[in-house]
Amino acid sequence: MVAEAVSAVSLFLLAASGVSKILDPDPTTGAMRSARLPASKAISWSLGIGEVAAAGAGIAFGGAWVGGAALLYLGFLLFTVAAVRHRLPIQSCGCFGREDTPPTMLHVGFNAVSAVALTVVALGSRHPVPWSGPALEVVLYLLFAILGAHLAYLVMAQLPRTLHPTGTR
Repeated sequence: MVAEAVSAVSLFLLAASGVSKILDPDPTTGAMRSARLPASKAISWSLGIGEVAAAGAGIAFGGAWVGGAALLYLGFLLFTVAAVRHRLPIQSCGCFGREDTPPTMLHVGFNAVSAVALTVVALGSRHPVPWSGPALEVVLYLLFAILGAHLAYLVMAQLPRTLHPTGTR
């Protein structure tokens, strides 16, 4: 049950991240360029579209469809570990479409937990949202996932700025 709940939160955050990349690909493009990865607006838009598609399929269908999101989070984990470990001069990891959200250990932790939870759900052919449950349960679960995704965003994007307002990590 914990894996499903974490997966639901991760999928909703993935969808929001994808929409951010579609609306403003520049932070992602800049982060990829700083990490010496292939970078362009088209690549960032494609990544955003892929995130929205993987999140939507995972939320709607569960099971193996969650595997795509797990792979994306594994990629994000590798990127954030490299960025934090090598202290890459990245002003934004690109995940939230903002210029002022550099990758931190909070990102590393969230990406790791998300990748594991999504993998558990995918391999177990389980579903991150209990669509077959009573309507009130489904609504409350969706609200939990949306609020959880927003809380995860606040923790990763705002907490480091609050703790280190001068930009030091």
